[in-house]
Amino acid sequence: MLGDSITYSGAYVDEIDAYVHLHSPKTRIEFINVGLPSETVSGLTEPNHAGGAFPRPDLHERLERALAKIKPDMVVACYGMNDAIYHPFDEARFRKYTEGIGWLREKVQHTGARLWLLTPPPFDPQPVKDELWPEGKESYPSGHTFDGYDGVLGKYSEWLMSQKSAGWNVIDIHTPLDTYLSERRKHEPNFRFANDGVHLNEIGHSLIAREVLKAWGAPEEALPAVDQHPLPGRVDDPIVRIRAMIHDRQRLLTDAWLTDVGHKRPGMSHGIPLDQARARSADAEAKIEQLVATLGPQFPGVVSDYHGYNRFDFEVDGIHAVVVAPKSITNGASLPWIWRAEFFDHRPELDLALLAFGYHLVYLEVGNTFGAPSAMKHWDAFYDLVTKRYGLSAKPTLEGLSRGGLYIYNWAAKHPQCVSVLYGDNPVCDFKSWPGGKGTGPGSPDDWKKLQSDYGFHSEEEALAYKLNPIDNLGPLARAHVPIIHCAADADEVVPYAENTVILKERYERLGGEITVIVKHGFKHHPHGLDDPTPLVQFILSHTKG
Repeated sequence: MLGDSITYSGAYVDEIDAYVHLHSPKTRIEFINVGLPSETVSGLTEPNHAGGAFPRPDLHERLERALAKIKPDMVVACYGMNDAIYHPFDEARFRKYTEGIGWLREKVQHTGARLWLLTPPPFDPQPVKDELWPEGKESYPSGHTFDGYDGVLGKYSEWLMSQKSAGWNVIDIHTPLDTYLSERRKHEPNFRFANDGVHLNEIGHSLIAREVLKAWGAPEEALPAVDQHPLPGRVDDPIVRIRAMIHDRQRLLTDAWLTDVGHKRPGMSHGIPLDQARARSADAEAKIEQLVATLGPQFPGVVSDYHGYNRFDFEVDGIHAVVVAPKSITNGASLPWIWRAEFFDHRPELDLALLAFGYHLVYLEVGNTFGAPSAMKHWDAFYDLVTKRYGLSAKPTLEGLSRGGLYIYNWAAKHPQCVSVLYGDNPVCDFKSWPGGKGTGPGSPDDWKKLQSDYGFHSEEEALAYKLNPIDNLGPLARAHVPIIHCAADADEVVPYAENTVILKERYERLGGEITVIVKHGFKHHPHGLDDPTPLVQFILSHTKG
């Protein structure tokens, strides 16, 4: 990884390295960061650079040594920020940049390595607007950048992107960062990701990492979140520890490699001998790999805290999805999970208990659609994603509270071979009872009307004649020997016990199915669940299959 101080800082390199460890742990890639602060590929330097302390280092001075010593399979280079030396656009300076990039490409190609070129990141004038100078000055000494400098970098970026038509590997980071900055400032006028206009913070580096990983084929939904990393304040989070270990290992190697290759930039940290650094790096890598092996799959999206666990929010099939990951897994074991339908985080005692046993908790927000066919299509897409891409067990436990019973029974009847356990908590097992209100309960007229629309019924008569309510469609589950457990209140005034769980239990047992009912005598529809979920946990654990 070649570049200036933005690359040397290492944050986007760390992000890419962490992505490979977490998302493709069996892939072995060594990322060697030899970015050098102040460096250019053009060989130019502004007058009185660094207060006259030293001219800008020139990549020409060290590239051949770096290639000979490192022997890379691939080279990633990000130059341009320093190459226009913070002046207005000038054809002669621009020519030095294009010639330098062409020379770099020729040298890398000569080694047989593949070259990826990044456009310059943007310059943000807002944080340093009082120090900028307008066009027309004879020179622009350090600390007084041309106020239109981002436009200059834009021209450099446009040229570099135009080389893609000639078969060059070029990744545009200038446009995405500029776009993110302008969009963010519509709501946060003082937002910045470079306090000095140049050196990016964590958000800026995450944006670079995203563009590089995207160019290398990483799935869009798996790219690292821009705005936050997994809860850096959570010292017990293994992902935070892995990221910190990768950063420390990268810093060690960067300084060692720079010292070993050699350069003319004063003021740099002197690295330890390379053989010592590589030995220490190998020890660190072994510890990183051991820690990665305790993790489950790395889900995409925004990360937040859920009762002490990492929660991932993302979209699947255009629908909001949630996955909560356990803190660790047993290496080589299957990845059990509980799939909650409706009312996420309401009475989460069972979910938290199973998370502690290494289960993933998942939820798909399909709206109040009563397990209708449209909802089941989204469930199918979600199931395929989490089992095929992320490796969760092919047989989840399905959890349905109240109307959630319609979802779990409808999906399970379609896919009985894909279910480990069905758990219903005061579940709706016949929509004529609720929301239809055709029994002893009051029903819900608005929900009844919406259900008919969601299922595509043309009349109430058609809805009442429907033959695939859970109580009517138990054959596929019985033939697949799916175990069922209900927690049901016998004084339930909303979803009457006798019209739902009692009928379902009688019919399932008649078909030879296994069903256990925990009756909450004298209880109404609320509260759901059990204060102590141990009986539910024991049932699920005893029937869970990988």
